[in-house]
Amino acid sequence: MCGIVGKLYVDESNSNPDAIGTMCLAIAHRGPDGEGIKKIDNCILGHRRLSIIDLSINANQPMVNAEGRFHIVFNGEIYNFQKIKDELIVKGYQFLNKSDTEVILQAYAEYNVGCFSKFEGMFALAIWDSKEKKLVMARDHFGKKPFFYCYDKNGNFTFCSEVNGLRADPDIIFRYNMEAVNCYLALGYILNPMSMYEDIFQLKPGTYMVLDQKCQIINQGAFWNYAEHFRIKTKDNEQDIIENIRDLFRSAVKKRMISDVPVGAFLSGGIDSSSVVIMLKKFYTNELHTFSVGFREKSYNELPDAERLAKLIGTVHHSIMCDPENPGELLEEAANACDQIFADNSIIPMIEVSKLASEYVKVVLSGDGADELFAGYITYKADNYYKYAQLIPKLLRKMLADQKIGFRKDSGNKIGKGYKQKQFFTGSLSDYRKAHYSWRLFYSPEERVAILGEKFRALVYDTDPFFAFNKYYDEVSDFSRLDQHLFVDAKTWLTDDILVKTDRSTMHSSIEARCPYLDIQLAQYIASVPDSLKLHGSASKYILKKSLRSIVPDFVLDKKKSGFNAPLSTWLNVDSSQEFKVYNKYIYDFYLNNKN
Repeated sequence: MCGIVGKLYVDESNSNPDAIGTMCLAIAHRGPDGEGIKKIDNCILGHRRLSIIDLSINANQPMVNAEGRFHIVFNGEIYNFQKIKDELIVKGYQFLNKSDTEVILQAYAEYNVGCFSKFEGMFALAIWDSKEKKLVMARDHFGKKPFFYCYDKNGNFTFCSEVNGLRADPDIIFRYNMEAVNCYLALGYILNPMSMYEDIFQLKPGTYMVLDQKCQIINQGAFWNYAEHFRIKTKDNEQDIIENIRDLFRSAVKKRMISDVPVGAFLSGGIDSSSVVIMLKKFYTNELHTFSVGFREKSYNELPDAERLAKLIGTVHHSIMCDPENPGELLEEAANACDQIFADNSIIPMIEVSKLASEYVKVVLSGDGADELFAGYITYKADNYYKYAQLIPKLLRKMLADQKIGFRKDSGNKIGKGYKQKQFFTGSLSDYRKAHYSWRLFYSPEERVAILGEKFRALVYDTDPFFAFNKYYDEVSDFSRLDQHLFVDAKTWLTDDILVKTDRSTMHSSIEARCPYLDIQLAQYIASVPDSLKLHGSASKYILKKSLRSIVPDFVLDKKKSGFNAPLSTWLNVDSSQEFKVYNKYIYDFYLNNKN
């Protein structure tokens, strides 16, 4: 796990290694174990290293392959690198170290851009071909690792793991992208390939891009098509599916044990993290450290559940109570940990538990991805109930959406009934696509106009992020409704919210997070499973729970799902129905006042 930077100059005489060094320093938290900068032709590559596999200096980056042609900077882990390496050795390739980085180089030498579809893991990388004078970049299937790029004011191409690194380059111009700001106010995150700044973009997950020596794009495309795995449904019966999921999950966890440094795991006490920890404990031969965060507020606190499981299976468990005297400090730290506006408040406890984990390990496994694969969120149940809501007169639904009747005051629960009521009935006024989109909506278009001003009215409506969602829906309009929602959420919510939160919070404390549920073999198989086995009536994660029943204790499997939110309503003294909006606006104001 590392941080990468690079710059391709139109004119080699203007190249400036010092600029790359400044950018590397800005993302030093992503790789505190070393720095490397190398100039090749009119390309300069920079790297900050977090040493995980092959701790020797032979695995430092930027790295060149044995033949001296290809140079790489790489952020991530390739879990099947040994298998690919064995294949390449048979083909006559030589290797100088034991890292997965060198395997990427030699795989590219053999397969060109076709190599990316062979990789199982997480990656954001750039390869300079010193013979053909071209820069090749790629980002992993789901977008676990970030990759931002832009052209500076002189036409030079620049890339970095974080926007914070790009800020260190004086030749890059920062102007707010109001379409992205509109997206943020609506959703709390920014949809790729946008960033919050004009002309700074994210490389889309599952894609590659190739530039020539003059910084012009000469090739780009996708190396993975998630949709095709939904379209071809498995013929396996239910029992075979259960066993296949269990086997694939076991394999996914074992792959993510590959490390030359200690491995631990986050443990919330819920199904996803608990199943990861239990499976990891079966195969990890060293002391297994697990980490949890809790709150004084009872409905937010899952520490007793996590500690109960840790004691049962015998991990060395560490927990921390998040009970700040000054909540504003935590909110400000969360804002600074992100490189652009981001309003998922669960990043606050993620930052705290990552700090705790960093005292003991460099690698942690997490349960991220299971909800998006197995339909674990309450929103998927809401999608089911949508058809029944249509039987209610529209006028009454409007009243319920405005909370004119029904639940008026939210309780101390994480997400109060009043908030759920409003979101559900607001969505019920639209078609099924927009209904699903609106379950997680922060500010309506008119509310966004009120925040941004009347001069942005046309922009708010013309660039509504629902249009991006709708394009994804159009790609899979032949799917069942649940599969459509799962596909769209993977392209939006998973990549641009969940995985951003995980990456930024862990890298803030210089540790690496690995997500077994997002193993590509497992994810592709789950996509092929009939949707009725994911959401079975009102039972979410039906087939996952069936697969885990012989592994995970009943008190975990039968536990009511609980989100990983911070108790902002208590900290900020607001009604829980307003806490998401309040936090969204807090981050918005923070960036306007403190960032370019």
